[in-house]
Order: sequence, then structure tokens, then C-alpha cells
Amino acid sequence: MRGRVFRMAAAAMAGSVVFNAASALAAGLDAQPDGHENEFGRSIPSRDFASFIPCAQAVRIAHEDAPIIDGDLSDPVWRRAQMIDEFYQVDPVEGATPSQPTAAYILYDERNLYIGIYNYDDEPELIRRSQMQRDFILRDDDAVRVYLDTFGSFRDAYFFGVNANGARADALIENNESYQNQWNTIWRAKSQVVEDGWITEIVIPFQSISFDPSLEEWNMQIVRNIRRTNEEIRWSNIDQSRGRIDITNPGRLTGVVDVKSGAGLEVQAYVTGSAAYDWTTADKDYAVNPSGNAFYKITPALTGSLTVNTDFSDTALDARQVNTGRFSLFFPETRDFFLQDAQVFEFGGRLFDSGPVNGLPFFTRNIGIVNGTPVDLTAGAKLSGKIGPANVGMISARTGASDALGVDSQILSAARFSVPVFSESKLGVTFTHGDPTGAETNTVAGVDFQFKRSNVAGAGTLFSDSAFIQSFNDGERGHMAAHETAYRSQRWNATLRLRDITDDYAPRLGFSNRTGIRKYNGNFFRIFRPKDSFLRQAEAGVWTDYITDRNGLRLDHYMGAWANADNNAGDSAGFEYQHARIRIIEPFSIAGEVPVAPGDYEWNRYEASVSATNARMVGASAEIGWGGIYDGDYFRASSDVSLRPSRFVEITGGYEYTQFDLPSGEIGVHIASIDSVIAFTPDMTIKTEVQYDNISEAFTFFSRFSWEPIPEREIFLSFGHTALIDRVDFPRDFRSRGSSLALRLGHTFRM
Repeated sequence: MRGRVFRMAAAAMAGSVVFNAASALAAGLDAQPDGHENEFGRSIPSRDFASFIPCAQAVRIAHEDAPIIDGDLSDPVWRRAQMIDEFYQVDPVEGATPSQPTAAYILYDERNLYIGIYNYDDEPELIRRSQMQRDFILRDDDAVRVYLDTFGSFRDAYFFGVNANGARADALIENNESYQNQWNTIWRAKSQVVEDGWITEIVIPFQSISFDPSLEEWNMQIVRNIRRTNEEIRWSNIDQSRGRIDITNPGRLTGVVDVKSGAGLEVQAYVTGSAAYDWTTADKDYAVNPSGNAFYKITPALTGSLTVNTDFSDTALDARQVNTGRFSLFFPETRDFFLQDAQVFEFGGRLFDSGPVNGLPFFTRNIGIVNGTPVDLTAGAKLSGKIGPANVGMISARTGASDALGVDSQILSAARFSVPVFSESKLGVTFTHGDPTGAETNTVAGVDFQFKRSNVAGAGTLFSDSAFIQSFNDGERGHMAAHETAYRSQRWNATLRLRDITDDYAPRLGFSNRTGIRKYNGNFFRIFRPKDSFLRQAEAGVWTDYITDRNGLRLDHYMGAWANADNNAGDSAGFEYQHARIRIIEPFSIAGEVPVAPGDYEWNRYEASVSATNARMVGASAEIGWGGIYDGDYFRASSDVSLRPSRFVEITGGYEYTQFDLPSGEIGVHIASIDSVIAFTPDMTIKTEVQYDNISEAFTFFSRFSWEPIPEREIFLSFGHTALIDRVDFPRDFRSRGSSLALRLGHTFRM
């Protein structure tokens, strides 16, 4: 316990009336007492966190009185704001007094929402601020997070995060499970470190988010993490069993009324000049392509979007994967247009949130990409948001023809509708129509019910998600039926999942890589949080997957156990055991080279892993796996190293080696990557990716310079180079294939 006397200006603003307060801090060691006085001199009653719902009032101001966004809360207008100062520790000790106090303030005018947060710290020289780039990794720095559920869904939210450098991160939260950080919108933030902590100011234009104007209150959460103590502090949802992106039990923000989104029209105009050189044929290609997106808020809660000649030159490389199994690989969506309001298309809840996504009815990556190769997206339209209580998502796009792929232009469409039921659940339907290849006429229809109930058996949460999907493919019908029931708490946890997929199930705009099966899988695990220990958390459990054909014949059976532990700093170690019984019906080849014959196989496999947190200047992780596979031997080793010598530079290297030694042959698979970020400011960065694997023998270099002089303006420059490097003569046999250069200028007009 320790005493502290610190100064606060009126409502925690510098340069105003000084308050003195002294109180004891748990510093993460003692649980919250029955009522106390906080460091701002306010009496805080004892709280029942299962029912605790804090509320804050947003104070309206005139637009001409808006604060200057400079990381300084001394603007007189901040004195009008209500102080939000009742924060609690969630990690390491649930409900304890935070080791450092926090004060937040919220103002708004007819156009913008303003958030100011004073993060007090009596050791400001220890504030961790190692990153500068957009969409930085918040857990590695001292940072604050703000979540806004502007529709009262208790499932989906807008996310805004800022660190002490003023680096920004924004994302969409879907279904309290999925964090879509590829989403970007227009907003500003500035931070600065001061003698007693650090301050951040945030401004979010109402035109940058959708909202329900009929709501009297928004759901809101504020989270702060102090990196050196690995401490998580929250305003609401004081429950270790719920992740920080879970807004099941958020606080409330009232007072946001009569706000405007202008005329509701946003136009993003781009012009891209590009040059490409083929090193094999010496062909050169030059092009200048205009492109654009338009967004119109039909209502404050419903947005219509239009894209023409869509430009994806800023899309990052896919993570390099080599298929060493029997089924096709899944690559996530990374293109901005399809990530805008992506949460309204979410289907099935937890059925597709973790593990293989086999059976997914709609996957936007199938629009504009055919068999892994991009095709032009000539035009697209989208409707997303809310109509009354219903969530609505509709999209239709026209793709270009490709002689190289032998596909004609296609019109591809999808729709999703859902409504909230009970207090935390929802019921919905989904539809798709079209085949990216044009080979078949394909339609899919599905229905899902996502049930959730909090505070079950104490502090646990019960989930029960079900879905049924029917595909119609040139007169043939197929279906998938799935159900999951799960219980999550900070002690006992369990999951049971069932999935039935017919042979003819074919969602051409979705993703399905194994049909004609029934799959049963489950797990049971226990979480331990030892007191007064160097360990923060430990976990141990068992799991099983059992797969049959639709006649009940056993195909695959996996079972195993795992244990892992995290220390207080954030380092971790784990071990897993797996026993497998596999029946191969059709022959296949590992990485297309080592054949595996039909038959029954059985093996044991082991995996150990360690990681050192990236919150240090040097972070690293390593995994090693060994055992049997297909009557042979299996070995895998991988490692990642991250170096942040300053807040302006980050370099990450990754390497993975997998060896298969079978009676039919032997192969070693190498995958290597190097990523770097040079961030001159939070708005000016150079990101570079380098990848290679010895199976495709493809080397890829891609570097992107991005600068936003103002939030509405963009200058983007990219250079890419591809080559083949023969695995036998690596790295000397370097054969260039193609080079590309692109310059894109963009501006966003809001009316």
C-alpha cells in the first residue's frame, strides 16, 4: 500500500484549480474494499460487479467551442465535461483499485464526439510507447481503448485505440468475438506524455460511424492497459471471464441527441498510375486508372455504398501458407471495401469464430478473386446498417472477365438480416446468389439463432448457437446443419459442437473444404489464477474431434490434452499432446510431392511452445512439434523474432520448417518472412513484406508508403517484385519474374 498526493486542475485539466487527494492503492494486490474514497476525493460505494452498470453523460457544446485536438486538456471547454473516474482493475486482480488513476471526459457537438482521457502515472519515464504506426498492437504498449455500441446490440461495436505516441488503431467488433482491424475510418487523436502521466484527445466525426438516432443511450466501454505491470483497467464489465472486446455488460453513455452527419454523403476519389515490367518477356505496361467509392447515409443508421473500378493496390500480402494437408486453405479478407460494416454480414456466431470455417455460407473474398487470382471489380453496391431493430446487410458486385482464367463477367450478390431476441440473443437469415467462376447457377439460403445468457452458475456465460444452410446448385441440393453449446467462466469451461454437411453442399460464395461428413468435437478445461505468484494464469484441458461420413463410418478421430501458463509479464509456455486415428479414402500428396495412399493410420504427436512478450524491445516465440504421421515421422519447428529499437522502427522475422519422412518419400517445407515498419509519424509509414517458401519457390517483395497529410487526404506509393528461387540452389538461383510500381492519390469529400 502506498500514499500519493497529486495535483489535478479543475476536472483534471492543467492550468486550473488544483485539487489534492490522498488514498491507498491496491496496486493490483488487494481486492476492492466495501466502499472507499478514490484519488479524486469522490466517495465510491461498494459494487456488485455482476449488476454494475456505470453511466456517463456526454455534454453538448457549440461547434465553435470545440477543443483543439493536441493531447492537452487545458482547453476551458473540457471543464464542462463530467469526470469519469471510477475505474477498476480486471487483471491481475478482478475488482481491485488500479495502480494508477484514470479520468475520462466526453463532449459532443452537432458534428463530432470528443473524448479526453488523462492517464495518471507516477512514473511517466516508464510509460511504454514503442509503436507509432496505424493499427498498432495495443497490448504491447500503454494504451486506451474506447468501444462504442451505437445500436444497443450488446454484441457489435466500433473500436478506437490510442497509445502515448498518438498512434491510432480502429476496428469493428463482431459478435463479442471477432476483431476486424482492417477497417479504417476518418478520426483524429493526439497524445502527449506529461509530468504525471499521459493524455490523449480523440475526435470522432458522427459521419464516420453509423448509429440509431432513436436510442436514448449508447453502450460504451473504456479500457486502459499499463504495460509494465501488465495491468488491465476497465470502466465497466469488471469480469475476468469476459474478454476486453466483450461488450455484454457495458457502461452507458447518455445525452448524445440531435447530431448531424451532414448531408450523409462521402465520396472517396482516387487516381492510380501504375507501371509493370515482365522480366521474362520484357513486356512493359503503363496505366492510369481512376476509381472511387461513395457512401450515403440513407438514415443515420443505414448506409448505402457504391464502388466503381475498385482499387486494391494498398492491400497487404496474404500470410504465406503451404498446403500439406488434404483440404484447401482459408485466407481471411483484407480489402477495405468489404470490411466496411462487415459485422452486419456475420453469420452463425461461435460456429465460425474459431477453428476451421468449413461450411461458411458467405465469404467476401470470393468477390473479385477466382481460384486465388484477382479479377477486376468493375462496380459494386452495398446496403448496411439498421432498419428499426433489424440489422441489414446487402451487397451486389459485378466482376470483370478474365481470358487467362476463362471466366466471364459475373454478378454476385449476398444479403443478411438479423433481429435481436431476448436480452442477449439474435435470430437471422442469409442469402447468396452467384458463382465466381460462372460455371454453375448457385443460390444459398440459411437461418441461424445465437443464444447467449450471462451470469449462469455464478459468473459464467452460456452460449448456444445453431445454423441451418441450404445450397441450390444447378438443381442439386445440399445442406449444412450445425450447433454449438459452450460455457465460459474463469474456472470451468466446456464446449460441444456438432456439424453435418452433405456431399452436395456447395456455397459458391462461401467456403467449404470438406463435405459429406458429420463432425463432433468438444473440449473441457480449467483456468487457474494463483494468488501471490509469478504466474498470472494457467490453463489445462482435454479435447476431442470425431469425424464420420454420413453413414456413420469413422473417418478421423483426434483426442488430446493441453496445458499452458502465462507469467505476470506476459511471457507464456505450453505443451500439447495429440493422438490421431485417420482413415484416408482418396490418395493425396503432401505439398503436391509426397504421396499418401488410402488406408488407416494412427500416431501420437507432441508440441511445446514458449514466447517472450513483444512488450520488450526484443520479443520472440518458438514452437516445436514431433511425433508420427502416415506411418512415418513428423517434425516441425517455427520461430518469430520482433525487434523494436525505437518507436519509429519495427522488424519482425519468421521462419517455419516442417519435415515429413514417410515410407513413400521425404520432404522438408520451409516458409520464411520478414516484415518491417518505419513510422515517421502516426500518419506516415513505410511497410515492407518479404516472403519465400521452397515449395512454390516464389519470392515476393512488397513495400508500401502511406501518408495522410490530413485525415481526408492520402498519398500512397507501392513497389512490388516477384521472383523464383530454385530450392536446390537457394539463394543463388534468383530469377526475376515481375516488378510493379503504383502511385495513388486519394481524397475524401464529405457533404
